[in-house]
Amino acid sequence: MINKNSNSDFDLADRIRSGDQAAFEILFHQYYSRLCVFSNGYVKSLDIARDVVQEVFIKVWDNRENFIITQSLKAYLFMAVRNQSLNFIQEKKQKNRLEERLRKQQELNESVKREDFNKDELSQKIWKLVEELPEKRRAIFILYRKHGLSYSEIADVMKIARKTVENQMGKSLKFLRERLEM
Repeated sequence: MINKNSNSDFDLADRIRSGDQAAFEILFHQYYSRLCVFSNGYVKSLDIARDVVQEVFIKVWDNRENFIITQSLKAYLFMAVRNQSLNFIQEKKQKNRLEERLRKQQELNESVKREDFNKDELSQKIWKLVEELPEKRRAIFILYRKHGLSYSEIADVMKIARKTVENQMGKSLKFLRERLEM
């Protein structure tokens, strides 16, 4: 049985501060189970709660030289476990947000790749169909779409009326639309 007088909060804290492993073990066995149940109320997993409580005890031991209790030891440990549990929850939320952002970015990247593939595929189909256009109509289409000439510039280059260029482009686009809908 533990002697309450020799193991008071302040006595245990002093002994732990001086490196007394037995005092640390008393503290651990006295509070471990209750702290696990308390942490489980926050983190909703007994395994994680055990990890949280062990982390608190590790910090107590690692920082034993600075282990000064100004309140009850019990209150100190419960507050430390609460803070560690909340830190775990916050880190988990941040991790989940990061994973969600990465997942959305991957989906976006895959969508862009599919879209690029579809655009490339469509572009290939269009240019394959352009090859089926009559020679002059094809030349007008290529000058406009590939080389960026205006209707007036195409008319000057080919020595035809601007209206002819407009008509031929209209026919080209109608042909392409009809063939692509098939």
